Amino acid sequence: MSNVNDRTHDEDLEWAESENLIEESTVLELISKTGIEPNFFNTMDWINNFYERTQDPTTELLSETLANLSYIISEYRGKDFTTDIDSVGLEQIDRLEKLYKKIAGRIPELLPYKEHFRFNNPLELFLNDISCGSYPPPEILMMLAKCFNLYFIAEGKLSLEEVFFGQVVKRSGNYSMRKVSSTNFKEFHYHVIREKQCVVNTNIKFNLEEFTLSYLKSCEESETDCPIINVTEDNIESFIVAYYRWKKNFNKQTSLIDKAEIKVDSINALLSLGYPKPLVEQVILKVFNNKLTAEETIKKALLVLMNNK
Repeated sequence: MSNVNDRTHDEDLEWAESENLIEESTVLELISKTGIEPNFFNTMDWINNFYERTQDPTTELLSETLANLSYIISEYRGKDFTTDIDSVGLEQIDRLEKLYKKIAGRIPELLPYKEHFRFNNPLELFLNDISCGSYPPPEILMMLAKCFNLYFIAEGKLSLEEVFFGQVVKRSGNYSMRKVSSTNFKEFHYHVIREKQCVVNTNIKFNLEEFTLSYLKSCEESETDCPIINVTEDNIESFIVAYYRWKKNFNKQTSLIDKAEIKVDSINALLSLGYPKPLVEQVILKVFNNKLTAEETIKKALLVLMNNK
């Protein structure tokens, strides 16, 4: 019986190795055919999946799960670069994990990784680890390698901005520009959380407007840089409205698998209505928004299809 189990495990490992070696190729195929964002590797979803693979190498790859959902069959697209760039195998992943355990350790309470109001993605976790003098764990180091590998095998179709931070957003610019505009709320949110924690065991009722005013005043009196800029007593209400909007959008996070399922369900619903598949896929890619449900996506796509008749 043990021989059968050993043989099954060996087969699982062999399958995992083959899927791992074409991971970047699979992602490139998903980007071109399903419209997933090119910053796939620089996401909390991916590093959580990779962390699971460091503990159990036979864990299914997130890219493979998404490919199966969308019926995508990928082929190896590796190139013979002079720098010998290649994907990393299970042996190298295992070695990285063993070395990491000798010099550091993860904090169980912080797993799985989640988007934090101060850290949007694994690259920011990497920068934070370095700034604190900590060794980044294998999943964060591997994120860097995967992003660069994807950039190289895309052969000019993807920029470094795209593979790390996704596509440039119209009227919002690249990631650096978007981060500047959102920092106003992130730092403010941090101080709001701290204040709420301070009054939790008291009879004091937290009032956001009063706190904002007192915080502005304390910054002025101490002559320190205030994390919320361009806010005065005259426009404080509009700032608070904008803060609540930011907070709502931040809390509304959707996993990559959920997004893929919404997209697949929307496509299948429109196909059942008799629309041709190439047209349906094109329209869904055009209207898809991470904040929309499947029903909302279908309604939006139907409006486009009816208007184009």
